[in-house]
Amino acid sequence: MNQPNQDDLVEPFFITEEIEAEMLTRGHTFEPPSHARTIGQIQILASLSDEKLSLWDGEIADEERAKRLSLLKPN
Repeated sequence: MNQPNQDDLVEPFFITEEIEAEMLTRGHTFEPPSHARTIGQIQILASLSDEKLSLWDGEIADEERAKRLSLLKPN
């Protein structure tokens, strides 16, 4: 029986310490994909300076700009 294609897997693929150790003994290393992230876009945009935020397009960036403007307005 053939092993399933990775695209057919239902569960996410995790490299455990044991698998990593086995890969290293066989001369392989695992590099996470360059698009991997550990925080969401909302947190990324919130951490940007106003100048850097101005370079971003999209609804979430617009919401962050509006939130910052509302904080600047006196009550």
